Amino acid sequence: MMRMICVRIPQKKRIFEIPGPRVVKDILAETGHRPATVIVTMGKQLLTRDHRVADGETIDIISVVSGG
Repeated sequence: MMRMICVRIPQKKRIFEIPGPRVVKDILAETGHRPATVIVTMGKQLLTRDHRVADGETIDIISVVSGG
């Protein structure tokens, strides 16, 4: 069985899997997210765009909302 990266997008209640390992910026490009509009976390850890995500790991892509 092939292990995948689990990508969760909580605000849209979406979960999908992609083959890894991959860096965060490539995952964002594949999922159609602009890096300036989201943060990516793994558990309580904030990931940078160059962080390498291994097979079997789970990440969350969270939209950043600002207002004022």
